[in-house]
Amino acid sequence: MMENLKIGNLHLKHRTILAPMASLTDIVFRRVVDEIGGVGLMVTELISAEGLRRKQNKTLSMIRSFDFNTPQFIQLFGSEPESFTDAVKYIEEETDFSGVDINMGCPVRKIIKKRAGAALLKDPKKIGEICRQVRKVISIPFMVKIRLGYEEENVFEILKVLENEGVDAVTVHFRLKTDRYGSEARWEYAERIKERSGLKIIGNGNILNRDEALERLNIVDGIMIGRGAISNPFIFAEMQDEMPSPEDKKEITERIMALVEEYYPPELRLLRIKAFTKYLASGKPYVKEIKHKIYASKTFDDVKQFFRELDF
Repeated sequence: MMENLKIGNLHLKHRTILAPMASLTDIVFRRVVDEIGGVGLMVTELISAEGLRRKQNKTLSMIRSFDFNTPQFIQLFGSEPESFTDAVKYIEEETDFSGVDINMGCPVRKIIKKRAGAALLKDPKKIGEICRQVRKVISIPFMVKIRLGYEEENVFEILKVLENEGVDAVTVHFRLKTDRYGSEARWEYAERIKERSGLKIIGNGNILNRDEALERLNIVDGIMIGRGAISNPFIFAEMQDEMPSPEDKKEITERIMALVEEYYPPELRLLRIKAFTKYLASGKPYVKEIKHKIYASKTFDDVKQFFRELDF
């Protein structure tokens, strides 16, 4: 096993990171994973750099904090250097987040239309400019998340730009923007990237269980897990050989419900819990029925009752 991962001046206890996922890695889910433990770092859902710069209420509510045991990074998306530099200043001065992760890999259409996320992969010069400006104003750790490329691979060119601009670590999602999630992540790139880049490389894509996670850790400096953690929030603890019981699993579902009630007003609760449905249902013997039941629910209390009666 490699030594623990260091990003900037931050030493992570474990070489694992909870991936940022829009509307999923909100304060509720990060808090659940934090309570279970075993993860080195967590990243928020995508936060608009421009929204943060303008101190918009919706954006500020997405970066609410509590006493985490695990370091938390904010993931920013945007397309202009000024938005990022102002957002970074705000994060350093007004929040207790441990670092910043800039998204240059999100394939979602509405992000791409704003020339943000994976759209930046088509413009290595712009990537360099953003990182250069951020580097000037930031003193906390600074990561970037990329893909192998947009329609064709240009990952080596981009890594060179990121290395030149002094980024602390890079997460590479081993797919192109145009690849579908169903396609296999191209982990064969990992070793070549490690050989050719002086950066700390965090690998991401298709890590769905403990054994895959442990295997991938041998190739890269750290790993980032997204969907694998949502379908099994215990994946990080399992990597530390702490195996959950059926009671633990039932308890976590209860916990998610309780935290949704704590952090969201009544009119948003049903919507929030529906966002987790696909994952709350996964691995259960009657996934389709569970999904249908939740999507058809009219109130948050209906969903709560349904999960209480579920056999795990």
